[in-house]
Amino acid sequence: MQPNPETPHTQTAGDEIPERVLEILDNAAPAELHAAAWAECAGKRWYFGHGSKPGDWSRFWKMDLDGDAVFNALWEHVRPRCEALAGASLRVIRQYANGHTYGLGGNPHFDDTRPDTFTLLYYPNPEWKDGWDGETVFYDASGEIAFSVRPRPNRAVFFDSRIPHAGRAPSRLCPALRVTVAYKLEVGSPLPGPTEPRASASGLTEPRASASGLEKSPGEPVDSKEITRDGAKRVYSVRVPSEVVDRAVQAHLADLGKSVRLPGFRQGKIPQEVLIQRYGAKARSDTLNRLAAEATGRVAPKGSVASSVALKAGAESGDLEFEVAVTYLPDLPSPDFSQVILRRLTAAEADLQAVGLTADAAAGLLRDHLKSQVLDILDAAYTIPLLPLLVERELAAIWKAAESQVGIPASVAAKEAMAAKFRTIAGRRLRLGLVVGEMARRYEIRSQHSAELEDKVIDHWIAQTRVEERQATQEELRELMKD
Repeated sequence: MQPNPETPHTQTAGDEIPERVLEILDNAAPAELHAAAWAECAGKRWYFGHGSKPGDWSRFWKMDLDGDAVFNALWEHVRPRCEALAGASLRVIRQYANGHTYGLGGNPHFDDTRPDTFTLLYYPNPEWKDGWDGETVFYDASGEIAFSVRPRPNRAVFFDSRIPHAGRAPSRLCPALRVTVAYKLEVGSPLPGPTEPRASASGLTEPRASASGLEKSPGEPVDSKEITRDGAKRVYSVRVPSEVVDRAVQAHLADLGKSVRLPGFRQGKIPQEVLIQRYGAKARSDTLNRLAAEATGRVAPKGSVASSVALKAGAESGDLEFEVAVTYLPDLPSPDFSQVILRRLTAAEADLQAVGLTADAAAGLLRDHLKSQVLDILDAAYTIPLLPLLVERELAAIWKAAESQVGIPASVAAKEAMAAKFRTIAGRRLRLGLVVGEMARRYEIRSQHSAELEDKVIDHWIAQTRVEERQATQEELRELMKD
């Protein structure tokens, strides 16, 4: 089964891999990070005897990478794209490399059977030629191969850990070690953000249910108070007692102890003091991030969007104290369009024929031109600060659309320029979505579809303006076609 060309690299078809994310991320890391990753994998830390699952007869090579600086950096680079796909913040449970040579393939297996667990497989090899095989194959419920991913250099595949899969051995023609770097991931806490991918971003009024920690234990003592209020901006001081933090850190270390493998220790039998020495700092950092995200979701009032979280105390020990700034959307001022003049363009049939536009296509372009004037006014009026994580998630969605529609440039400089442009678009899209969603609530405008809701709200504003009509020139029509 091939991926749907309308949604490239995404597999959610039918009952074969039901509603579980499986997405290829090409050019996952910058060129220098890809090179550094391969240099690490070309080292001497490999040991033989790893299997796809406990009791598996198939054995191949393995390299432990927990705490490795290069692969930590690689994860942080690709993390926003993965969290956008998962719709939640993610934490790494384990990270390691598998090595396969001819005849040493893996068997079908699940990485995890729990919901809210994901796997990122990264292919660090500097080259992979046709005929070398070594695909990662994914199976449907009947055991048939439903999807196959070639191990192209600097490619990654992100998927729900409950999808059965296997790494195939390279062919006899392949002179290289086939390497995959596996990140085993679980949901830390849902991203603060809309429940719909866009929905004109109107859904930031309800915090999502949390996967762990504070939300599971609503009675946990978390102290919070509002310390400032300025217009729609509110700032809250939050304190999580040290005993709650310490308990969460210990639980995180216990989970690590069940899964990580260190030379000289049996899996699951690593002494607590060794775990603390090796992973203590990272476990605390991960735990603080999770607790802060969960506490933020609890203290922020309904109808608000977080703009910043600042750690004040507790980085290394003691109570966790932080401040969270939010924008409370019901306090946003309503826009005043009574003095606004908009330009509505029309087009002559002869001009449409001259530029190759149908009447229906022209109507859509001219409508978008009028709509964009309203959105430009709103963009200038509402400078709502947003958490970078929200913007990166929206950026990932825009990047995915660009990959399928226009393609991604090959050069690093061109990619960086495109990312900067898309990041600006992502921030604008989110801010305008928040405004549109809030105003729809105030005006009691409803719709089952986000695009229709946005159009209704904008029409409400257009009705308050003075609209001047004029006929568009052929050059203006051509410019609209470019946009």
